[in-house]
Amino acid sequence: MQAVGADGQEMTVQEVLDWMQRTHGWTVTMLLHGYTMLYDRGGDEETRARQLAQRLSASLEDAGEPRRRELQLTYVCEGEDPEAEDARPPLLCSL
Repeated sequence: MQAVGADGQEMTVQEVLDWMQRTHGWTVTMLLHGYTMLYDRGGDEETRARQLAQRLSASLEDAGEPRRRELQLTYVCEGEDPEAEDARPPLLCSL
């Protein structure tokens, strides 16, 4: 997916989750890049609000990761086991 909006700004985590819901009908409960947690619905309300408002690369920079032009995100959808081996294919995002 192209993770840059019509305004040329990189998408926020909320915008990516909205795109996944609108495009695929998925309700995402966890969104990760490698071991970096970008979103966890199980977190407290303040943490979730901060996660949702962040731009994708800002979350990674906060975790000390280098800036990238492409991200491979993994995710868990509502009703799925986060430890399941047969996870959905990764979401590739171009920034």
